[in-house]
Amino acid sequence: MHSTDDIWRQLVRASVDRRHPWRVVALCTQGAQGPSARNVILRKVRPEDRRLVFYTDARTLKLREIAECDRVALLLWDPHHRQQLRVSGRAFTEADDEVVNRHWASVPEAAQRDYGTAAPPGTPLTSGDAGNLDFNLAMARHHFVVLNAEVAEMELLQLDRLQHQRSRHAWSEASGRWEAEALVP
Repeated sequence: MHSTDDIWRQLVRASVDRRHPWRVVALCTQGAQGPSARNVILRKVRPEDRRLVFYTDARTLKLREIAECDRVALLLWDPHHRQQLRVSGRAFTEADDEVVNRHWASVPEAAQRDYGTAAPPGTPLTSGDAGNLDFNLAMARHHFVVLNAEVAEMELLQLDRLQHQRSRHAWSEASGRWEAEALVP
């Protein structure tokens, strides 16, 4: 069985290695229209406070869904090692402007432009509607949000031709530590 520390080490590695398969994460939310999933990029991992960190635009549907229900599920897949990691927890935006500014400073200018479009992400484009693609770099920082997922539980499935392995790693508020158990695959 993989240890909880092993999983966190892999997550940290994924946040700094652009080619690590766990860097692209399926984030699932629950909104008025039902469940919704999209890929987000894992930007930072903070095992000490059980956080996975992502960037998003303040105007996205996912933030409205999280405001309605902060419970999220995340799915990570590594085809080379045949590992699936399911994560659940609660999501919230970073409130500390200093922290957000530090993250913003690490975003390359070309990527900062993505947050400065005149219209929100997902706005329909019509013929000759280039105005929605105009951007304002000064407004980009205003739209930039650091999204945190505080991990409550992780479930790792290791596929193996001889013997699949599965384990659950749940945070215990009572003991202030992770509790792991092997599961039937």
